Amino acid sequence: MDDPKDLRPPRDDQHVVLLAEDEPVVRNIIRIALASGGYFVLAACDGKEALQISRQYPGTIHAVLTDIEMPKMDGLQLREKILKERPGIKVMLMSGRVESPDDDVPFLQKPFKPADLKKQMRELLR
Repeated sequence: MDDPKDLRPPRDDQHVVLLAEDEPVVRNIIRIALASGGYFVLAACDGKEALQISRQYPGTIHAVLTDIEMPKMDGLQLREKILKERPGIKVMLMSGRVESPDDDVPFLQKPFKPADLKKQMRELLR
């Protein structure tokens, strides 16, 4: 992992998305899809690493996209902790195994198409 303090989006108007996904291939596909949609992506392999990145990153993180089932810290725990530390941050959950835990939480069912991901992220960040 690069030092989060050194990471900056190339444009000031770019939205920053923190991605937490434990499957490397899936994480890279999502990262590439979001980057192609104009987002600056900070990627983590689990909730614990995502929380560490959030704590070290000095800039605004506009949204978190997290898998629900991950080792070390799952997406629900990450959501709870990051909302306390960064009030107002937008959080979207995703999973290929479980249904949305709450109708009020944005949720993306895996597998999904990159176009659907980008559409959901645009709606989340309105």
